[in-house]
Amino acid sequence: MLGFLDEFFAGLLLLFKQPVEAFIQLETADDDTTLVANDGSLLTYLKISGARQMIGGEEYSWIIEQATLKLGARFDRPGHAMQFYFYRDPDRIGRTLTKMMTPNRTSAAAIGIDLDDLLKERQRNLSNYLALEEIYLVLWTRPSGLTPNEYKHARESRKDLKWHAAKNAQFPFAALEPLRLKHKAFVSNITESLFELGIVSNVMEVHDALRAVRSSIYPNLDNDKWKACLPGDPVPPRRPRYKRDWSDLLWPPIGQQLCPMDAEVLGPSTVRIGDLAWAATDMTLGPSDASPFPQLLNRLIEANMPFRISFLIESGGASGENFRKLAASLLAFSNSINRQIKDTLNELIALSQSDPVVKLRISYATCAPAGDKKLIEARLANLMQAAESWGYCQVANVCGDPLEAVMSSVLGIACASTAPPAVAPLREVIKMLPWQRSCSPFSDGAVMLRSPDGRVWPYQMGTALTTTWFDLIFAQPGSGKSVLMNAMNLGCCLSAGMSKLPFIAILDIGPSSSGLITLLKDALPADRRQEVLHFKLLMTPEYAVNPFDTQLGCRYPLPDERSYLAELLTLICTPPGQDTPYDGMTQLVGFCIDEMYRWRDDAEANAEARPYLELVEPRVDDAIKKMNLVLPPEPYWWEVVDALYDAGAKHEATLCSFLHFHC
Repeated sequence: MLGFLDEFFAGLLLLFKQPVEAFIQLETADDDTTLVANDGSLLTYLKISGARQMIGGEEYSWIIEQATLKLGARFDRPGHAMQFYFYRDPDRIGRTLTKMMTPNRTSAAAIGIDLDDLLKERQRNLSNYLALEEIYLVLWTRPSGLTPNEYKHARESRKDLKWHAAKNAQFPFAALEPLRLKHKAFVSNITESLFELGIVSNVMEVHDALRAVRSSIYPNLDNDKWKACLPGDPVPPRRPRYKRDWSDLLWPPIGQQLCPMDAEVLGPSTVRIGDLAWAATDMTLGPSDASPFPQLLNRLIEANMPFRISFLIESGGASGENFRKLAASLLAFSNSINRQIKDTLNELIALSQSDPVVKLRISYATCAPAGDKKLIEARLANLMQAAESWGYCQVANVCGDPLEAVMSSVLGIACASTAPPAVAPLREVIKMLPWQRSCSPFSDGAVMLRSPDGRVWPYQMGTALTTTWFDLIFAQPGSGKSVLMNAMNLGCCLSAGMSKLPFIAILDIGPSSSGLITLLKDALPADRRQEVLHFKLLMTPEYAVNPFDTQLGCRYPLPDERSYLAELLTLICTPPGQDTPYDGMTQLVGFCIDEMYRWRDDAEANAEARPYLELVEPRVDDAIKKMNLVLPPEPYWWEVVDALYDAGAKHEATLCSFLHFHC
């Protein structure tokens, strides 16, 4: 009896959409990238990173023109829909920065440099200028795109499938078979079109997509380790409550998994979902002038508040206006307004013959801590003012159910909205979408740059995306060129996977790089500070460089080094005023170089390797005594080099290698 009452009241609450999960129309997963809605619709989530180029006026016009041509073929008849979802939150950037800077901290620890204070300070400062920004595109293929016979046959075929009685579990055969090919072609067309438009997008795996949906409903519960339970995943063990119902032995409903916290209506336009208060508003009258998205975004960035916007675009906008046209025609004699409506509908229907006409619903929402009523009301007012100034449209926050209004702007839970549909040409709708958000070619990077409007722009040097790289920095004096160069060099040192400092040489006219070098030197242990050096070259013997020095432990130069020495000596032996040396000089120079190195080789017969001399380099003498190295009587410098290297004293061994050619 109690079980029957539980089911009865649970169904009653879902009917009146009381719990949050009642607004989620997701049934199950059809494959790795496709979800199924309750009515059999198929949907796929795309994560939009942004444009691969800076979007100016010319590029924006080209995108509008091409997007209308490429998407129009799919939206001239019912059956498809897409939701553009834009979310921005300055308060949640801290967690994103922590995640993106984790490779910096890991590399610093592996290298052995203490830069934790610097990285914390950088993260704190960047948090004042950056905001978390997410853009998603949800593609819907709906049963309305099927003919009545196709839909009837698909429903009957689905009923013939045998499945267990499970009212409170996912139904893995919810998809309509005729929609699969249509949806696959739709997703392929959209992804190819975005690529051709220069928009970076990625089709999301269903678990990642549901994680993004959950984060959209409960931003403070965002967790990269959370994973929905879908067909194909292990079923969590639960004790069966009913003998004839298998619900507890199958995958839990997606709505229950996505909504672990309750909701409460706080006022006519505000609700509490979890630990946040939300307020929503809908576009009730479309803009008289379709304006680019940055105009709205700039107003909202100035308000410095979290917000999300949902653009729900449904195909076949003109097909649903036949009844209105008929009613307006019958009542045209009554007043001039009906005649204007009739003329407008006639124009739309005529326009749909050449350009697709769609239905557009725009929903907005903002949030604040649950206990701050004044803040959520102020943010809602700012959101409405910004929306109404965007192309002179009209918005309203009057809705029968404020929770339903807030859920209308959530990412990809239903192909529905409380906003009244506006019928408009697809070309005008595309003008309002967020195409102008440029993105970095790097998903992660050692350097955290930012766009002027506060979007994270990771940058990574020397990746496999390019065969070579060359960074050119130019600006007026005092514009921060040296600061940027030092930041990039520090990022190169802290790139992911680094276990030791890279080789970086800086030729600087001024002392601008000394700050970075001093920073790294002080962060290293005392016994490793010779790995980072900064000095001003002078024309004195102390700064002389011997081009005949070899690599550590090498008795002979490498082939490239030998070629350089041959060219250097040949140039010296070329008479003044002549372009070429004497005949045979190149071969003679090569023989001299080989003989000189053979003469100093300790392993060659008839050679004169340099003997080791004490008191020439105190650091070498101290290392020999400290490590208690056993050397042969009257050792050569090369023997000392090998002994120090075998003992792990690479720096002292390097000094020895240089002294062999100097003493």
